[in-house]
Order: sequence, then C-alpha cells, then structure tokens
Amino acid sequence: MRVIDIINKASEHLREKGFENPRLEVEQMLGAVLGLSRLDLYMKFDRPLTDDELDRFRALYRRRLRREPLQHLIGSAGFRNLEVKTDRRALIPRPETEVLVGCAVDFLWHRDCPVVADIGTGTGVIALSILYEIPESRAVASDISGDALLLAEQNAHVLGMESRITFVGGDMLEALDGRGPFDAIISNPPYVLSGDIEILQPEVSGYEPRIALDGGEDGLKYLSIIARGAYGYLKQGGLLLLECGEGQAGAVREEIARTGQYSTIEIIEDLAGKKRVIKAC
Repeated sequence: MRVIDIINKASEHLREKGFENPRLEVEQMLGAVLGLSRLDLYMKFDRPLTDDELDRFRALYRRRLRREPLQHLIGSAGFRNLEVKTDRRALIPRPETEVLVGCAVDFLWHRDCPVVADIGTGTGVIALSILYEIPESRAVASDISGDALLLAEQNAHVLGMESRITFVGGDMLEALDGRGPFDAIISNPPYVLSGDIEILQPEVSGYEPRIALDGGEDGLKYLSIIARGAYGYLKQGGLLLLECGEGQAGAVREEIARTGQYSTIEIIEDLAGKKRVIKAC
C-alpha cells in the first residue's frame, strides 16, 4: 500500500468518525512512523510501505480511534518556536498559552538578565520558550509532580538549555521559598472545575493528568493562591502573569486587586477573543 492510499483511506475513516482535522492527523502519524516531514510525504506519495511500517501505522491509528491525543502518539507538540516532547506526565501545550508567553517576552525583553519563575511547569514549555526568546534570561521551574519535572528536564536537555533553568519540586509558591526575587512569575495552573473534568473532550479527561487540570470546586483554588502570595517573590516593578479559564478573569483580577500590591492589572484576550491572561505589575 502506498503513502497516498493510506492518507486517503485513513483520512476518510477519521472524517466519518467525527475527527476535525483527519488528513492532517493521518499525515502526522504516518510521518512519525516513516521519519518524514509532511512535505517529504507529499514528495513520496507513491512510496510503498513495508509490512512493518504498515503495522506500526495501524497501531498508532487504533490508539487515535480510542481518542488518545495525537501529540502523545507522535511524541511531541509544537509551541511558538519550539517542539517539545509530551506524554501522559503533563498537559499538552496549547495555543492559548502562547498568549501568556508572548506577554512575558514583551515585558522581559528590555530587562537586564531577567530571572523568571514558572509555577506548575509541566512539559517546561513556558519557561523554555522564554529562555529561547530572551537569550540572557534564566528560569526556575516548579511542579508538584516528579514525573512532570523529569519530562521538563528532558526537554531542557534536548533544547540545550539545562544550564539556564533550575527545576524544583514543590506545591505552588512554596516551591519558590528561598529563591528569587523574580522579574516575572508566570503560571498556567490547574483551573478546570472539579465537576467539569469528566465532561471534557475524551482526549483530555481520559489521558491528561488530573492533577494538572483540577482547580477545585470553582476552578480558582490555585489561581487564588498565586494571586494572593506572588508579590513577596517579585522584584520591584516585577510582573505576575496568570492563565485562567473562561469566565474566571474577573474573579482573578479582583483577587489580585484586593491585595493592594499591584499598580496595574490588565486582562488579555487570547486569539479566540476569550479573556485568558491576567497581567499585574
């Protein structure tokens, strides 16, 4: 069976099953099996697959039909300028979080050798993206999950950034005790309402770590902890950046405002127009 035959047949089947981007997904799975980019696949449409290659593609395809995330199947996810390893140990990086990183980069660009803290680092992609885009920056990245920290360390090593980032195990702000002060504290903490997790897409509820999703009964548990306590870890003029869920921005902004410790507090929308990031200076 040729590359083009597999793409056409598998794409049509995924479309019938309700997948939103069937051809793209098939091309990425097939590319992972063959070690080819999407462009290379187009250049080799008539290439036949060996029996072993076909078996490996079918194994991935069956897993995708069970709604295992595509990023887990191919082993990586793209985020801004980086490609990072991702698996069940941490949340898959999402496009809306690129807005969070963009705000951080814009703020840090003019600061001398900035140091940032990334709370709940997961794959490490937030801190690593900042290090990549701000060459003189350094980072402390924390997570309560030892498995997630190992994944983040692997990504830092592959990207050649391990000398510029310190990984710390611990819960929320407690992980930063004795460290800092920081030019910026950035976090995409768990913010899904506990009762909503089971009704999320099966790719999320069935395969991503609950500890990285569950924000408590109202989704604000960890957002509130950081909002109330981050100030003591920041330099004068430092920045707090928090990603939040739909409908949560107003409550988080009020939580920060009640501390009386920030001169400006802004709500930033993501590319879909949703109030996604709280920026407090």
